[in-house]
Amino acid sequence: MDTVRAFFAVEIGASAASAVARVVEQLRGRKGGGNVRFVRQESLHVTLRFLGDVPVADLGGLVAAVGKELAGVAPFDLSLGEPMAFPDPRRARVLALALAPAEPLIRAAVAVERGAVAAGLAPEERPFRPHLTLGRVKGGPPPVLEGIATPAHEAFSADGVVLLQSELHLDGARYTPLERVPFGGR
Repeated sequence: MDTVRAFFAVEIGASAASAVARVVEQLRGRKGGGNVRFVRQESLHVTLRFLGDVPVADLGGLVAAVGKELAGVAPFDLSLGEPMAFPDPRRARVLALALAPAEPLIRAAVAVERGAVAAGLAPEERPFRPHLTLGRVKGGPPPVLEGIATPAHEAFSADGVVLLQSELHLDGARYTPLERVPFGGR
């Protein structure tokens, strides 16, 4: 294997994952819920930067460059927010949950982006939008998000990022952690 399909992400805590499962259960039960391929609970994460196919030989330098940039990012706590849809609820292709507070997550994504570019990757063209993907609409109208509230849950600590390998399968992507990179240079 000369390349790996990879991305940097923040992992979520067990309490948040349980809250996500309850939101997904509500969405599945609504009209249009069968039109969504939901993310498996064990695959939940917050993507900071999708990398695409990266040469295996470049991973060490990439991790080092991102680690250097993340040394200036302090750990922070995140909570799940309200359901949202991309690009908008009427033309939804992706269902997601907002994240709060957004500012430290944006700072972390900017640091990861700087590290990725310093390691030789092309800059990301789209702006970072903090969210946790619930699922992708695969055809037909999506379920209505109105009236769906995210259950109470414990905030989860973001103390670093993980470089995940993504392998595509018929039943969805599978992720394998390759490297963990702490915030604050720890």
